[in-house]
Amino acid sequence: MNRLIEIGFIKVGFWQIIEGCLKYHLDDRFMDVKNNLYAFVCDGEVKYVGKTTRLLRNRMYHYSRPGPYQSTNIKNNNNIKDMLSNNIAVDIFVLPDSGLIHYGQFHLNLAAGLEDSIIRIINPEWNGTPRITVKVDDVISNEAEIITQESTKKFTFNITDTYWRRGFFNVPVVSSQYFGKDGENIKIVLHDGVSSISGMINRTANPSGSPRIMGGAELRQYFQLNYTIGDVAPIELITQNMIKLK
Repeated sequence: MNRLIEIGFIKVGFWQIIEGCLKYHLDDRFMDVKNNLYAFVCDGEVKYVGKTTRLLRNRMYHYSRPGPYQSTNIKNNNNIKDMLSNNIAVDIFVLPDSGLIHYGQFHLNLAAGLEDSIIRIINPEWNGTPRITVKVDDVISNEAEIITQESTKKFTFNITDTYWRRGFFNVPVVSSQYFGKDGENIKIVLHDGVSSISGMINRTANPSGSPRIMGGAELRQYFQLNYTIGDVAPIELITQNMIKLK
């Protein structure tokens, strides 16, 4: 996820299951944008990258209601439902194409130019690789209860098995107001006070709307190198888009 954010991908929506049906939610500004390079990100992990010349809302519609012979749409419909059924947030990211990039007099289409390279380097699981159903041991929506409040800007959380394996953590509701908006980037400063990880604030994953700090593979690696499951991690909020692991 961090590598996509660094080149300009932004969160523009998310998926939900409502009355048994898969539904997408998109920022109104991106409903009618064409030539999209998009990604499905599950709790900070890039699962699928695709491109479309159609309106983004039309492309998402076909994932939500795939035709009987649309194998890619059927596969991703099942993949997204599997994630959501296991309380794993599925976000929609897009790389906006301003149309200003040219080679001589010719417009360079970002979606067409970057898709193959991104898939080759990141190797998202749903791009042609076998799908593995993830079974979550913890009920993630309840994990915010594990976090204990010291103050609204300083708190601790327990490194649960899910946090340790997937590279994110939830923020207590009492501290929610001090964090940025859904989809905004957040800088996670590490123990040495110099190194940092680029993350994202997700306010759609928890029913309360409290932030889930998504650090993806980098935060997962940091947790696994520096903590064992059950350890307590202190956090200090520096600004609404910067926190420090103390």
